[in-house]
Amino acid sequence: MPSTPIDSPLYTLVKNSADVIAIAGTRVYAVQAPQGTALPFVVFTREDGDRRDFGHMTGHTGYVRATFTFTCLAARLETVRNLARAVRRVLQYAKGSGIRYARVVQDQDLQEAPTSGEQLPTYRTDITVEVTYVETV
Repeated sequence: MPSTPIDSPLYTLVKNSADVIAIAGTRVYAVQAPQGTALPFVVFTREDGDRRDFGHMTGHTGYVRATFTFTCLAARLETVRNLARAVRRVLQYAKGSGIRYARVVQDQDLQEAPTSGEQLPTYRTDITVEVTYVETV
């Protein structure tokens, strides 16, 4: 379950995307997926220590920028790439519900080694997104 004021709008935005639902259902999680979650799914986290306040000479503006990583995981390369494309599409230049502006900065394809007893790897794409949002002081 989301834990900060910006987690909830990000969670809702990605979880309610028709393109994401078509691939991963509603399997979108903040910080960590429950153990045993079926692939494919999406997990997002805020980069540690990467939270910047926007100030003005008259004081705090209420705007904050933080970097989030959205990790897409799937059993097949094609599936993870389609899921990542859907997540990028919903987040790139997103606005509303507390989000002032979101911008995809980078994405990277990775591969998780098979766990004990498994034959195939898990495919993964990490999407880095800068999110500017309103934070009440």
